[in-house]
Amino acid sequence: MDRKDRLDFVLEHYRENALDTEKALRSVRRRANVPFLDWRIAAGVAAAMVLVAGLAFWGRSNSMTTIMAYDEPREIQLPDGSLVSLAPGSELTFNQKRLSGEGKRKVRLEGKAFFDVEHVETRPFEISTPEGFVRVLGTRFQVDDIKHEVYVLSGKVFFAKSAADEGVVLANGMSASLVEGAALPVVDEAATGNQIAWKRGTFIYDGQPLSLAIEELEEYYGKEIEVDDMGNDISDARIVGSFDVDSPKDVLSAISEAFDIRVRFIISKHCCPEKFYHKVSCTTEPLSGTIIGSSGLL
Repeated sequence: MDRKDRLDFVLEHYRENALDTEKALRSVRRRANVPFLDWRIAAGVAAAMVLVAGLAFWGRSNSMTTIMAYDEPREIQLPDGSLVSLAPGSELTFNQKRLSGEGKRKVRLEGKAFFDVEHVETRPFEISTPEGFVRVLGTRFQVDDIKHEVYVLSGKVFFAKSAADEGVVLANGMSASLVEGAALPVVDEAATGNQIAWKRGTFIYDGQPLSLAIEELEEYYGKEIEVDDMGNDISDARIVGSFDVDSPKDVLSAISEAFDIRVRFIISKHCCPEKFYHKVSCTTEPLSGTIIGSSGLL
């Protein structure tokens, strides 16, 4: 806790006459049963009692809770009623009393999580990550600390490098990421919403370029995808459809059949990317999806 946070804590919990040094001094004299105890010694003991009591109170009020998700997503309901879906390999830290009390609601995230924040007009909800900062009142959105990215499903979100920096306001369907050298987060104009495929359980496409879908699948599964167009022009191909994230072979088979091409996973591109667990083992064995059918859109 830095100096400003300590000052905020004292101001928040200060109550007039709550720490009465005179009262503490009288208590020391009674307990010691020494009516003529040197006032300097007694005052020192009294001050120490006040300090210990204050630190004990601060410790109880400032106790932190950390929740981790290991190899499966984890659902959490925070004390303020907000819901959080932690992606595998992620952790969330917060103070339970402060979340259920007054003032700003603050949490710290390492990894990736989807938030459904309970709307409280007078109590902003703030998320800090090692590289970024997010503030909302009530909305549904994802924060990805690994990619330094925020995606908004509904509502509005303020996104910046830190609480003191300028940022951008993202609305429904918008995404932005922190880019080295950029003063503000950079908005992604081609966001598909598949940043939350792990949470939703499906990839959804509505006319996006096939090349973009291939890139997203490579990133999600952590394996490079080899595409053989078999003489067909797919440079402008666009994809429409939805796919189950837990069925990678079926995804590739559907794409192969729809466009009359051959696609398959080859050697691992980056094994288990972003430290998150996906339903594809990290091996170098190719997974092929080579069902050939009529060309066209899904």
